[in-house]
Amino acid sequence: MTSLRGAVPFAGERYFRLSTNALVRYQDAAGETLLEAMAALEQSPGDTRRIRRMVWAALSHEGLTEEAAGDLMDEIGQTEAARLLGEAIRAAFPQAGAQTGDAGETGGNGASRKKRTP
Repeated sequence: MTSLRGAVPFAGERYFRLSTNALVRYQDAAGETLLEAMAALEQSPGDTRRIRRMVWAALSHEGLTEEAAGDLMDEIGQTEAARLLGEAIRAAFPQAGAQTGDAGETGGNGASRKKRTP
């Protein structure tokens, strides 16, 4: 287990972490910020290339290639990779969760929480 701020441990000593350096590596590789990527995923949630690159950035401290990050996603499963990535994002941007009041949630657009009128 690591004591690094914002680290989300999994599989023993491994962890997802979106440090400043990881965010810069993502931006250099993708040509967009991680926040821009998150906004784009709301419009296109199945963008596997973008998700894999985000996972790669969160694991870039290990020196993995993007392809190796994809292999890891296959190994742990898409759902677990998304959960870990979500936790890493919340750890990297705690103010975003505090502003919306849903820091403990893993995603969604809030539609299930809205009251609907018949």
